Amino acid sequence: MNKKYHYDEKSDSLFIYLKEGEEENFEEIAPGINIEFDKNNEMIGVEILKASRFSDKIRKPIAIKH
Repeated sequence: MNKKYHYDEKSDSLFIYLKEGEEENFEEIAPGINIEFDKNNEMIGVEILKASRFSDKIRKPIAIKH
């Protein structure tokens, strides 16, 4: 699998791929954050709805303490 994530600007959703597979069901673990499962109930990805709400946090550099 080459692609590890996909952002859909129209729906403002971010999908992070963990493994290949077709979504069979999902569980909402927090408002707007879903874990998706395949037919074997194995986790295949994470979906973040309204992903732009996190964009400021993602774009800020991370300070590493030595």
